[in-house]
Amino acid sequence: MPHRFRTIDGETLMNTPLTPVPFIIHSLMPAGLHILAGAPKAGKSWLALWLCLQVAKGEPVWDFAAEKKTVLYLCLEDSTARIQNRLFDITDDAPDNIHFAVTADSLGDGLERQCRECRQK
Repeated sequence: MPHRFRTIDGETLMNTPLTPVPFIIHSLMPAGLHILAGAPKAGKSWLALWLCLQVAKGEPVWDFAAEKKTVLYLCLEDSTARIQNRLFDITDDAPDNIHFAVTADSLGDGLERQCRECRQK
């Protein structure tokens, strides 16, 4: 049986103070989990690595300012050597606030716990 919609009327919505959405890359990427999808071999891994590196350094992404933040990149289809080689290709230095994991537990079987523990460090 479908559940009823939970709605809010316009007047209540207009009079409710809401916290602004925090952006990691201003006007482009809000804080939170992001999934990058596209055709195979389209450059998704390279783009993800570059985006993570820019945020870790606090450097702009195209013309958008980026907040300097600690980054966790789950590169689960890569090896440590492959990530290292790609880092050497795109930067001369990687800060200590970008972290890489090439293995992780599955959703519903520990990944959520791993992410919470990583955030607490």
